[in-house]
Amino acid sequence: MGVKSLDMIAETLQEAEIAILEALKKPKKADIIKLERLTNLKADVLARAALWLQNKGLITVEEEPANIIVLDRLGEEYILKGLPEKNFIRACTGKLLLDQVAKAADLNDQETKFCIGYLKTKDRITFKDGKVELTDTGKTYLKEKTLEETFLEKLGKEKELEIAKLTPEDKHAVEILKKRKEIVKEIQRKIRDYIITDLGLGIIVKLKKMPAMAGVLTPEMIKTSSWKTKKFRRYDVSAGVPKIYPGKKQAYLAFLDNVKDELVAMGFEEMTGSLVESSLFNFDALYTPQDHPARGLQDVYFVKQPKYADLSKYKKLLEDVKATHETGGTSGSTGWQMPFSKKEASRLVLRSHTTPLSARTLASNPKIPGAYFSIARVYRAEKLDATHLSEFNQCEGIVIGEHVNFRHLLGLLAKFVKKLTGAEKVKFVPGYFPYTEPSVECQVWSNGKWIELLGAGIFRPELTTPLGVKVPVLAWGIGIDRLFMIKEGIKDIRQLFSSDLSWLREAKI
Repeated sequence: MGVKSLDMIAETLQEAEIAILEALKKPKKADIIKLERLTNLKADVLARAALWLQNKGLITVEEEPANIIVLDRLGEEYILKGLPEKNFIRACTGKLLLDQVAKAADLNDQETKFCIGYLKTKDRITFKDGKVELTDTGKTYLKEKTLEETFLEKLGKEKELEIAKLTPEDKHAVEILKKRKEIVKEIQRKIRDYIITDLGLGIIVKLKKMPAMAGVLTPEMIKTSSWKTKKFRRYDVSAGVPKIYPGKKQAYLAFLDNVKDELVAMGFEEMTGSLVESSLFNFDALYTPQDHPARGLQDVYFVKQPKYADLSKYKKLLEDVKATHETGGTSGSTGWQMPFSKKEASRLVLRSHTTPLSARTLASNPKIPGAYFSIARVYRAEKLDATHLSEFNQCEGIVIGEHVNFRHLLGLLAKFVKKLTGAEKVKFVPGYFPYTEPSVECQVWSNGKWIELLGAGIFRPELTTPLGVKVPVLAWGIGIDRLFMIKEGIKDIRQLFSSDLSWLREAKI
């Protein structure tokens, strides 16, 4: 590289970059902790400047996994206050009761018990007439510095130490401290060593021959016209810069908000309700028989206390639902032809789907015509894996109107699905759902295959009649978690609720 190129590189260097090069000149290799100490710069400033130097070829970076020892909660406290056993000895200024020593040393019960066992084993204290006395070795103990104390002092200064580089004495101290809990802890992370290159060493020589350069044009320079006599640093517009991750809404929550906005724009009103629901609305009002397997412990979370809901405000609704189950009531059906238990209807459960919100809306004199939707959390006794969670979200909607029909439902779903997924191909196939008739499944073309996305249909009279609704009700429900996974190409549903920092940063909103 020619002299001119060296000059150009030297003229682009910022103060932090120069500080790193100067710090690496003698050892030629250092990690971020050592650089912090040598340069007095913060870790984030060093990391950013090191990236610029690496892009310019002035340093290289070696990275390898390592086991690291760092201070835990009590370790930080003991560096300031001293180890409990030393404080215990300091407090033994005379023949004192154990409680008096512990109070003077500011020790809790656990620390006091440790000190008694540890110091008696080492023959540094003894008890006479219930009072603590120091032995001869105890009296000289404060003059000694234990391996543990020495190591904690070193760790306090260095912040972290690589286990592989510890001395045998330090390793022994670590093993003792780890047994005592919450003083030190071992973590795993990647160690980055920054190494100056020959080009970097050459730049240091070049910098010594160059005049000081200003990096920023300040108002003071303009007022005094001093900028005319200053040499300014060259700006390297081709240099890489670190990525900035500004604060943003979690991607899945942002998606749910977007779905809500789309539905509101289509004329829907949002339905909300409690996470704890009575079986009346969670099952019975939806015409689910009381001996149905979906109402069992293997599928539903039952509330332990209180166990039953007060249904006194729903007396007429409860009677109408009971009649529909037993004989069909006024729905035109024959019902389930089995006894109906009001006590079972009052059992409290964690909402297992969002349709109870639709049932409550229909029972509360809704607007006709009207359109309602919900995006809500539901709970199922599922085994956790890549496609199942015990707590997840569902989205559903209903359209109420005297003249709405099945064709309206298909048109609405096609528009909704295309808008949310961007899919060009949408098709409908016959389906079966317990409380809709006719029923249909909506599928979209994704990754070369058809994927079931939602179920829909027209609510059966056995559902709407007891709720006091005499007109058709179109209904649809969608696994909103699955919709987001298809949209973003996510394979594991647990990622939607994870604290994976890389995904949270990179996921697009």
